[in-house]
Parts: sequence; C-alpha cells; structure tokens
Amino acid sequence: MTNSPPPGTGPEHEAAAADGAGTACPRFSSAGIGRPHEGAGASPGGAPKSPPWTGASLAGLALVGLAFVIMAALTWRKWPDAVIDFGTQLYIPWRILHGSVLYRDLFYIGGGPLPQYFNALLFKIFGVSFSTLIATNLLFSAALLVFIYRRFLAASDVLTATMICLGIVMVFTFGQFVLIGNYNYIAPYAHEALYGVLVSLFAIGWLSDWFTQQRLRQAFLIGLAAGIVVLTKPDIFLAFFICVVVTFSVHWLLRRDTRFSLKSLACFTPMFLLPPLCFFLFFLRVEDWRMSLRSVVFGWLPLFQPGVETNPHYLKCTGLDRPLPHLEMMVSHFVCGAVVIGVYALLFRRLDRWKFGRLQSPWVVWLMLLLPLLFGALKFPWINCGNSFPLWCLTAIVLLGWQLKRAPGASRHAFPFLWSVFALVLMAKLGVYARISHCGFALAMPAFVITVYLLSWLLPRLLQTRWQVPARYLRGASLLVFLICLALLFKYSSQFYQCKHQPIGHGGDEIVTYGPSIQTGDGLKIALDWMDANLPPQATLAVIPDGITLNYLTRRINPTPCLFWDPVCMAVLGQDVMTDRFQASPPDYVLLLEQDDSDFGIKYFGSSPQYGERLMQWIKQNYKVVLVIGNVPLRDGHYGLEFLQRLPPAAAANKLASAP
Repeated sequence: MTNSPPPGTGPEHEAAAADGAGTACPRFSSAGIGRPHEGAGASPGGAPKSPPWTGASLAGLALVGLAFVIMAALTWRKWPDAVIDFGTQLYIPWRILHGSVLYRDLFYIGGGPLPQYFNALLFKIFGVSFSTLIATNLLFSAALLVFIYRRFLAASDVLTATMICLGIVMVFTFGQFVLIGNYNYIAPYAHEALYGVLVSLFAIGWLSDWFTQQRLRQAFLIGLAAGIVVLTKPDIFLAFFICVVVTFSVHWLLRRDTRFSLKSLACFTPMFLLPPLCFFLFFLRVEDWRMSLRSVVFGWLPLFQPGVETNPHYLKCTGLDRPLPHLEMMVSHFVCGAVVIGVYALLFRRLDRWKFGRLQSPWVVWLMLLLPLLFGALKFPWINCGNSFPLWCLTAIVLLGWQLKRAPGASRHAFPFLWSVFALVLMAKLGVYARISHCGFALAMPAFVITVYLLSWLLPRLLQTRWQVPARYLRGASLLVFLICLALLFKYSSQFYQCKHQPIGHGGDEIVTYGPSIQTGDGLKIALDWMDANLPPQATLAVIPDGITLNYLTRRINPTPCLFWDPVCMAVLGQDVMTDRFQASPPDYVLLLEQDDSDFGIKYFGSSPQYGERLMQWIKQNYKVVLVIGNVPLRDGHYGLEFLQRLPPAAAANKLASAP
C-alpha cells in the first residue's frame, strides 16, 4: 500500500475542487484502485467521457465474470420452483406460439403483455425449451453487469464497480433466500419484473446522458424505454416515470432552458406511445377495440381491484401487517450503521498521527481497531441487510443532489443521483418491509447498488474532504465488511441449493428441484412418470391450485384459461368467471396438488365459498379418483397429489343422483 498525500492537498484535490465535486480520495493501492477513474467526469462541453479500459478495470470485470460463471455452474437449473409461478413463464409463451391470445385464452395477472410475447418470439426462433430462457436471461444479466460496471467505473473507481457487480451476481442474479425459487434473474417468477428493471436501468443511463449532454436523441430513447416499461409491471414503470419527471425538473431548475425541455418532451411523448399502440393494433387483429385496449392495460388492473391491497399476503409482503416493528428495524439499522461510521471516522482521522511504539505500520492498528466491527459483521443477520436501504438511498440523494447543485455538468454525479431516485421509488412496493429476499431480488437491487456506492466511495471521499478522514481506511473497512456479507449470504443461499438434486423434465426442459427423498420432488417425479405411462397422448390436464409447470413439461394443454388459482387472481378475474370458464371446457384429467395458502388468509383451495368451494364440489361430482400419490391433498397439511379423471356425462349424472 502507498501512503496518500496529506488530506486536502495535491493534484487530486485540486481537480476535484475544479469540477465542483469537492472531494478527494487517496490512492488505495499502487494499481490506482480507490482513485477517481481517469476519463470519468465531464468534458468542458458537459459530455461524459467513457472510461478507458485499463489493466485494473479489465481485472475487475474479469473477477466479476469469473464469479458469474462459478455461480451459474453451482446453481445450474436449480433456479425455478417446480410448482409455483414459474410454470406460467414456460407455458404461456408455448401456448401463444400455437395461437392462444394472452388474457383472453390465458388468464394472467403477472404484468403487461410485452414479456410473454417476447418470450414466445424467442421460442419461435430458438425452439420451445427452458434452455432458451436460460440462455437469454444469462445474456441479459451479463449485459446488465457490464453496463453497471462501466457506469459506476465512470462514477467512482474499479474497486467500487467491482464490489457492486460481485454483489449483484452473488445476491440477486443467482441467490435464493426463501424456500421457493423464482426470485433470481435466470428463472424469475415473472419476466415482467426482470425485463422492466433491466430496461429501466439502461434508460437511466440515457437519462444521465440527456441531463449532461443535452441532446434530443436521448429523449427519443428514454421515451421508447418508458413505452416498453409500461408494458411490463406498473410499479416499475411508476418508479421509472417518477425518475424521468425528477430528471426533467432538476434539469430545468439548474439550467432554466425551457425551450430544450419542451423539445425533449415533444420527442419523448410519441416514442412513449409507440409500444402500447403497436400492441393495441396487434390485439385488434383478434379482438374488438375495447378488449384490445383492455389487453394493453391488463397489467394495471390489480391496482384498481378492491380488496387486493388488503389481502393478508400483500399486507405481509409490504410489512403493513406489523408496520411499527419494521419501521423500528429500518431506523435502528440505519442509525447503528451511521454511528459505526461516525465512530470509526473519528478513530481513523488521527490514525496517521498516532505513535505506535514498535508497530511501524498504522495498518496493523487499523486492523486491530476493526476486530470488533468484523466480529459484529460475522454475527449480523445479513438476510435482513435490506431493511435500511430506503434511508441509505435517501442519504445518497441528498448528498448527490447537493453536489449536482454545485456542479450541474458533472456527469460523475448525475448518473448515481438518478439511479438513487429510481432505487428509492422502486422500493415503495416493498412498503416498510425492505429486503433483498422474495420480490426484493428485483425491487431492492438498485438500492443495494447505491448503498454500496455510498458507503464504499461517496461517503469516504466526502469525509476526507470535509473532515480530513483518510478515505483509504474507511474504504478498507467497507471492503472487509462487504466480503463478510457476501460470504454469509452465499452460505445462506447454498442451504437451499444443496437440497436440490431431483431432476424433472427432459433435455432442455430439465429442472432440478428438491429431492431425492424429499416429498415434493419425489411426488412430482412420480406424477410425471405416471402421466407419461398412463395418459393418452392428447389428454388434457388442469393442475389445481397451481402447477402449470407439469402441463408444460408433459406438453399437455390446459383447455381452460385458468392457469392457477389464488385469492388475488380470483379477485381480479372474478371467481365465478373462472369457474364458469373451467366448467365450459373441462379437462380430461385434474391433478390436485398440496398447497397451503395461509398467507392469503385461506388455508386450502376449496375450503370456503371465497376460495374455490363451488369448483371443488363440481369436480367431485364430475370426476373420479384414479391415483393418489402420498396423502390426499388439500386437507390436513400432509403432502400428496391426487389424479382425477372426468366421468362420461351419464356416469356423472348417476353419481350426482346417488349422492346423499
């Protein structure tokens, strides 16, 4: 390690002061890690310079790439849940490819139409296979990592950009922190979440360029991106749209260029309308204009459905079932983190001036001072690290906004500022229960990124400039704590992956799930084998309440539009409508599968009039049991599957007549 010049002096400090940043950072190593990357910032005309590739920056990206390959290999095909949610991401594109129309023939509330039709296009070009989605999502994830690495390399340095991307790889791209899979970038529960966040993040780069370069072509791209995102998930679009509004507002407040703002708005608006218009015309080929318009905006319907927001499942997901404990945890984590930073800043401020007797290096004392912090990091439950993300995002917005006000043309500040705004608003869907698990895999990732940027780059530089705290010591402490965080989260995630060794499906459709010797995986394996051996080739099948994955793996059509049954889906689409459509085109076989829906406030499908009782009674009257695997499902919590075969109309009538 090389020693830095005295705080507040030297060419780095002068350069920072000249561009309005007001921050200086000493060298963290002889390779230059820890210094502002050469080429970052703004040119005299305000345009950001692309950071050149150097040995250090290439090494950082190579490390990220190595982690990406290792994590993909360790978790290969273990990403999805074999029953819940992900099956729709395979079944819907397959059926679209064969002429089914989304929302009309395939009931789906996961979001807008673009992702499912895009995946259908992928199936048409590359073949119907889970492998097609794997390859696509690996490619998209890698492209996102390169984009984020380059952008934060320009905004900070190699160390910060590398830490950020390593965290994305290990925590979000491949991580699993709950029993159900699907919450990762390779097999997401809804591609609407993945594609919406991905397009939004790329568009934030264009927003930053528009802010600093003031070129109208970026407004065209931003508008097109907004039009695409509106066809994914409403919450992601709202976060991105608010980010756009903030960008235009801040630009006008700082520059007062009304003419350019109006021209940009004129470029933005038609491009924003283009993607929804294209889908409206697409649906218009097979539906009237009312149904076509409904299909375009169908992803927004759950927002306006009474009762959805008060469902116990969503109250729990947003933390509104217990708001005070969640708020206390959010504030306490943030305050504790701020206090720790303050204490160590005071200690490190005098570290270079202390006399250590026989100890020749202050780094030895630095490490000794860090021992309590590292011990605490080893004991901290990092699965809860997302609790304080909203407050760290807010801190970053304040600090970066202050720097932008001082230097409106500094592109090094514009991009992380806009990213922070998007990250904070995006987490609003998580309510007061901010987290990296479950839906946090998509909604919390930008907040994670800006928190790492804040704690490992922005805050140490500001503390050095204002209070002469050597940034190298704070950044070194951040790095060690970050590595402990990644190691413990990897260990936590591995506990789930290590239980998955049971393959189901064949060839490119293979999914590795829990088992062998675990009831869920073994039961699914037996069910698939039995269907291959006993069901006629053209037999149709419906899995209740969830499990459309089995339809896809066996290529058996569900003749009803009802792909899964849960209280929210039934509230949005109408339970009577779903039941009537099921009865109008009944499948040859029904598979009842054990699933506890207590999170929704009702334990089992068919147990009450509000949750499928009418349909279950109809099935019992018109079907007969042909196979039970394990226990009878949907009764007492013991795992099992039950196959039922549809009776001829006469036999069903006799069964009804003989019923007590």
